[in-house]
Amino acid sequence: MSIFSFLLILPVFILLIVMVDVVGQENEIQQSTLNSHEILVVSQDVEVNSLIIGREVLRDESLKVINSGHPLSNSRKEIKDEFQQRMDLFCSRYPANGMEVKCEILRVDNSYDPFSVEFKSKITVEKGALKHKLNMSHNISLTNGSYPIYDPLPSVKCKTHGNMTIGGDRIVYGSSLAKYLESRGVKNFKAYENATSPLSIKKCPYDPYILHGNSKDLVNLKNCIENGFYHESSDGSCFLCRLEGKGVCSHYGMETFIIPAPSLSLSNNSSKAPSSSDHVIFNDTGDGTYSGQEILYFFDGKEYFKLYLDNSHRSKYGLPVC
Repeated sequence: MSIFSFLLILPVFILLIVMVDVVGQENEIQQSTLNSHEILVVSQDVEVNSLIIGREVLRDESLKVINSGHPLSNSRKEIKDEFQQRMDLFCSRYPANGMEVKCEILRVDNSYDPFSVEFKSKITVEKGALKHKLNMSHNISLTNGSYPIYDPLPSVKCKTHGNMTIGGDRIVYGSSLAKYLESRGVKNFKAYENATSPLSIKKCPYDPYILHGNSKDLVNLKNCIENGFYHESSDGSCFLCRLEGKGVCSHYGMETFIIPAPSLSLSNNSSKAPSSSDHVIFNDTGDGTYSGQEILYFFDGKEYFKLYLDNSHRSKYGLPVC
């Protein structure tokens, strides 16, 4: 009877052991699922914040150059290093939660779009035996309206030639730009006394660019100038090279207009001065600062508002050639 009773009870013990094992496995699976979900959430958090932190780095580096007037020696490396330091600081908050989180900034360089900067990174998140790796390539926009990024080039070129001021979203050169041009032996430099140009980078919505001239009374050109828009340009320098003080570079870049101060009189149509595109004004690599003829784009009943443009830029923006 004892043996018979034992044989009857044995299956019950085996069933209990199996149930305990199954429950244990279910708990492990459930915990593994929870950890896996947590790792994915953290990875996504790091990815989203890397875009915000990257934009902050670009803004802060541009402001540093503007305030000092000193260009970066290697903008790609210096931005990458600063970006890495800030990501290390951001990721350092996670180990307290039992996680090891890293975001390695692999590369900072030009994007296919001159109004963006590309960065590549690798995110690694570990918790226990679980590990998640993510290789990323993102473009950081330079033209976020609520988060402006500034053009450092004018400060590098003109800071040592006189007082520059900032009025709203405009750079006000005073006599600094004229003195900069004079120091390079550029003719008719006085045309740029009290000139202005945009402070922050904003992409022009008038695309194709011939729309600037294809409007009554050049109203599109006037709106573009008043809003301080930038345009794609194969001759203009890219943002990263602007941080290095280069008015021109080998990359696909951008350009904007430098606006002469309005005048009480309009000179004759043969009047010339350096063409108003910034890559012409700031091209100190040789003979790149060439002349343009003035074009009147607005008269307010008292003052004349004009640009100096060569035929190449006139054609680009749909304006009458000389």
